[in-house]
Amino acid sequence: MPTLKIRSTAGAIAGAAVALWLTPAYPHAVCGDRIFPATLAIDDPGVTDELTVPTVQWLPQNSDGVGELDVSGSWAKTIFPNLAVSAGVGPTWLHGPGGFGWDALDTELKYQFMCIPQLEFMASLGFDVSWGGTAIGAQVGSSNMYSPVLDVGLGFGALPTSMTYLRPFAITGEVSTTTPGQAVWSGDQFATSFNWGFTLQYSLPYFNSHVSAIDSDLLKHLIPIVEFAFSTSTANAASGAWGTTGTIQPGVVYMFDKWQLAVEAVIPVNAASGHGAGVVASLDLFLDDIFPDSIGKPIFSQSLPMFTGARP
Repeated sequence: MPTLKIRSTAGAIAGAAVALWLTPAYPHAVCGDRIFPATLAIDDPGVTDELTVPTVQWLPQNSDGVGELDVSGSWAKTIFPNLAVSAGVGPTWLHGPGGFGWDALDTELKYQFMCIPQLEFMASLGFDVSWGGTAIGAQVGSSNMYSPVLDVGLGFGALPTSMTYLRPFAITGEVSTTTPGQAVWSGDQFATSFNWGFTLQYSLPYFNSHVSAIDSDLLKHLIPIVEFAFSTSTANAASGAWGTTGTIQPGVVYMFDKWQLAVEAVIPVNAASGHGAGVVASLDLFLDDIFPDSIGKPIFSQSLPMFTGARP
């Protein structure tokens, strides 16, 4: 479950690429009748047991003007049904200065504090840390980066039946800030930034279940999606690194009961974000469904306090 974040290299800012009743745990990110898929540029608003292996991203020219290939994996583990910790790491190949290296270990503590089933609305708070000292090779020489994160999701299922063909739509959004532990590290300058993003998705599984049956077994598992991810430097940016960077990522998610596959194009919004369209793909395994009685089960069964709206 990736988060919107800033990755700094050689003094430049890379484009944003890559948020009181107790309720039972749900598989995936589910609120009411809505399933929010795991997304690639920003995080979904749910808390789950999940293994992502791998996420692969290729950019013909990144913000530094060189080709880039990233491969990463991450694991999210629920402590309570609505509180999880995750960790992710992976290598990067730069076709130019920098060469091969491993990105910093990225960790996040995430608390889902709201699910209102009648509105298909859910929200979570997280705190993400990128541990700069764990990077090796091409990525060595970075400060720790700290990011409080808010993730929200809203399905359109509460619309009246007269608007039934709009009900499969959903939006998710993420807002965060990224602050370096040290503004200057090994001669490189690290900026504070404000990051935001959102997705627009149309769930054919929801359409199949709540609007009209779909005959095609392929189509009824698809969720067409467009992601938008942006970042703006707010303090301590290096010369030439001020301004907004970001990507627009149209694609599709194939969701099955125990796994999902997502593929998106990566289109930079301006020259500071990169040149040429790239591609990103990810395979997510839902451990809460694959191993519901062992590694996919929360360590503690009682949920932390969560607002769920009025009960029927």
